[in-house]
Amino acid sequence: MSPVNRRRAIQAVVAAPWVPWSLGTSAQAADYASAAEVMDAVDRLEAEVGLRFRALAEGSAGAGVLATSVLADHESQWRARAKLRRRLRLPASETARVEVPDLLSLEALRSAQQELVHAHAEGLVALGDPHVVQVMAGHMVGLSRHLAVIDLWIEAEATRG
Repeated sequence: MSPVNRRRAIQAVVAAPWVPWSLGTSAQAADYASAAEVMDAVDRLEAEVGLRFRALAEGSAGAGVLATSVLADHESQWRARAKLRRRLRLPASETARVEVPDLLSLEALRSAQQELVHAHAEGLVALGDPHVVQVMAGHMVGLSRHLAVIDLWIEAEATRG
């Protein structure tokens, strides 16, 4: 992808109304040097989000339904990333192991989900393959939807308590 086309693609993604870009994160922007770094970061962040959803689901039937749906999306996206790794001639993903403080915190879940969305957005430039960019941007859209649902969940809990 030429620098001009890449810039246009990124501008289109950033201008899209479905991505909640300015959600008050304190996270620093990542500057990925390679597609491998992007994929590894996404795998690690997805593992964290998955752990948080599983833990929250154990305590609530409603959370279980959402967690099942989100985790099914993660599984599908992981399979797609495995194909993308092969396309890019990257090694297979290792099982991401993460330390997760505040496992039952909705705010921590939100923060982890937001970091996952940002890793996708910030990593697009480093992917270097238009097909891979398209697939990962599609994943980002789904993850942005999950983030919106988490925001609604937090809002509902705030009005409840």
